[in-house]
Amino acid sequence: MTDYFIWNGVDCRTKGIHVSELPPITIPLERSKQTNVPGRPGSLTQLEGDDVYDDMILTATCFISDPAQIPAIAAWLKGSGTVTFANRTGGYYKARIANQIPFEKVLRGNPHCTFAVNFRCYPFFYADAAADITVTASGMIITNPGSVYSEPILTVTGSGDITLMVGMTIVELENIPGSIVIDSVLQEAYQGNTLMNDHMNGEFPVLKPGANAISWTGTVTKVVVRPNWRFL
Repeated sequence: MTDYFIWNGVDCRTKGIHVSELPPITIPLERSKQTNVPGRPGSLTQLEGDDVYDDMILTATCFISDPAQIPAIAAWLKGSGTVTFANRTGGYYKARIANQIPFEKVLRGNPHCTFAVNFRCYPFFYADAAADITVTASGMIITNPGSVYSEPILTVTGSGDITLMVGMTIVELENIPGSIVIDSVLQEAYQGNTLMNDHMNGEFPVLKPGANAISWTGTVTKVVVRPNWRFL
């Protein structure tokens, strides 16, 4: 049987788990509000924002042939982390185990126990880590292959006051002492373990699907981009 899932880097097959049904590839629900207007057919849709989606519950149906493995499986299938399913490889979902897991005999006298695992997944599918992109000339284009904006981590090497432009986002950096990391995932600016949010003004940049120009004014040697591509 080739169906499987990988939870926090561990393949379920190493735990004696067989997957009988994987969750289908699912597009998340866009978060919106429907309003009925008196005297008008249908309803008005108000989006909460661009690319704002609800979590998804993705369920893997499984069975084991050795009930002695249940304590080890129960200790493993808990908490939060990342999950990859056999029908969508090359990346992962950020997820949390969202249910109690009852182990049930399929039939009396049958040694197999069946159970379902519900993964509450953040709405995006994250591509496996792509190579960092080094930008050494202002105006270089980076193309986002994903279907939704990514939250990159930018390491800017330079000094003094810098105006950094990433796509349509402008970031003002003040009095940079050699380098600064702009982390759009954590929404923090730092150097090593030192927070440097007071050296930054502006929104944390994102990389929209398609072409994104990275340019700057000021003294910059390079910008290293960890792109964090993701898909619906």
